[in-house]
Amino acid sequence: MSSSPPRRRTARLLGLASLGLGTSMLVDPAGVARFAGVDDSPVALPVVTAVGARELAHAAGLLAGRPGWAWTRVLGDAVDLTVLGMALQNRRGERERRLRSVVVGASALAVLDLLTALASRRARTTAPDLTPVTRPRTGLVAPLVDVRAALAGEPRRPVAPRPDVPAARMPDAP
Repeated sequence: MSSSPPRRRTARLLGLASLGLGTSMLVDPAGVARFAGVDDSPVALPVVTAVGARELAHAAGLLAGRPGWAWTRVLGDAVDLTVLGMALQNRRGERERRLRSVVVGASALAVLDLLTALASRRARTTAPDLTPVTRPRTGLVAPLVDVRAALAGEPRRPVAPRPDVPAARMPDAP
């Protein structure tokens, strides 16, 4: 069995985390800034709002179950931890304690993001788990058609009936 479903599940969980973070940052940037201990900075609100928009962009790819989008979070984590580290230099007391807690949480998420991104990279270097597509025999679903020739402008070739598929019966006309 392929390890793809756990990677996709982790990607979706990261997507939910991005969705929650991004939504909260866009709905109440002042509350997030206060929670993080950076509410005394004049640039906090625009930065929190921008990070919230970026988190929603991460969520779009990750919720689609694409583990490779974890790399976007890894890059965002690097930026976030750099900015948080700079903000930590100017905080004392209660604000410093809150900001240190946010840095610890962001670091934990960064590790999970990096592990997911690395796992997605390893998955791309291994052979894909291909499942053969078979032609449906019920007649209810149209068979898959190779359209490459039509896109290249080649004339249409007649389709030969398959010997293993019974011909459709037409009702007798009155």
